[in-house]
Amino acid sequence: MNESASLKSERILLIRMLSVKDAATIGVAAFRHFRQAFPESHIDFLTFGDGVDIIKLIDPDITTFSLPAHAWPNDLLVAIEAFLGLAEKIIPNQYSQIVNLDTAFMPCFLARFLHDAGENVAGNMLNISVQSLFSQFKEQSLKPEFVQSTEYYMQSTFSGMSRLHSRWWDTQQQFDAGFTEFYLRECCGFKNIDIDIRISTEHLPAAKSPIFFNDKGNSGVQDSIEHPKTIALCLADAHDGYAYPYVFELKHLLEAKGYRVWTNAQSKLPLLEMLSKVSAADLVVTKPGESQWYGTAVGCLTLLISASESPLLSMPDYATEQTERCPVHCPFTQSNHEQCCCDKPEELADGIESIFTELSR
Repeated sequence: MNESASLKSERILLIRMLSVKDAATIGVAAFRHFRQAFPESHIDFLTFGDGVDIIKLIDPDITTFSLPAHAWPNDLLVAIEAFLGLAEKIIPNQYSQIVNLDTAFMPCFLARFLHDAGENVAGNMLNISVQSLFSQFKEQSLKPEFVQSTEYYMQSTFSGMSRLHSRWWDTQQQFDAGFTEFYLRECCGFKNIDIDIRISTEHLPAAKSPIFFNDKGNSGVQDSIEHPKTIALCLADAHDGYAYPYVFELKHLLEAKGYRVWTNAQSKLPLLEMLSKVSAADLVVTKPGESQWYGTAVGCLTLLISASESPLLSMPDYATEQTERCPVHCPFTQSNHEQCCCDKPEELADGIESIFTELSR
């Protein structure tokens, strides 16, 4: 898309669906960029599930399209039907530009369908026509890898999208906002973008005050801590397929040091309530996954348990050393050496203590 194009008082649709994290990072930054670049244009947004709540926090008046979680099934034909339903809602709006920032198969299918229907589509889309896709499906010649890898199914009007699968974090070029900045600036070509994914806590629901208990069953924390720090352990999800296994050991160790600690390991809070609770914490601890953007979004310091992912991908405030996937706890590893390589809770607790000691100087 030519950012210098005349889109005054026109209507633009941005698409970023993949996950809540994607909507909250790439989606939010892109929306703000387009709103700044085209202040007289009306910008709508297509996202997925809880992504609507995130976009509405940025602009309560924005028009959003979405699919609920159950409407994006693994069954390709059922998913196609759902996305064709989205197309029926999109086309009548007569968008001057539709920009697909997503890389998943179904949003790329939607972009291609809209393109084939005569819409002005920029960004990512299928590299074959919808008619050709249906023909291959009917003839049972559609290869499974075609719907599983962007390298097989995706083409893009963004000239830098060829870098998507490069090891960009191993180069000398640094990106302060990690993948979000790399993707929007280098892959999509928005060179002058200001990466801003902050979410105002003003419109978040007031979180219920958690009750903390010490080992003796009394509420509160050690008397020696006049103003105890609050730590959020958001470790219930992870991209590598296994949550941090020592959450409760870590929680008890931190409580013994006098910190107030809560975790999302036992119950799934509504997204906006989770953000509200994180915003009231002094430090959020996560693994690479959906939860890792919480702290950055609401202005809370983040400690990333890196595991097998380079911390350069997300650029947290603090991070542990990168390790291999744990052969004991990761379901996708097979090793004859069954020795856990997860960060030890004792070392994490000491590391967290050192963070607050450093900050207090």
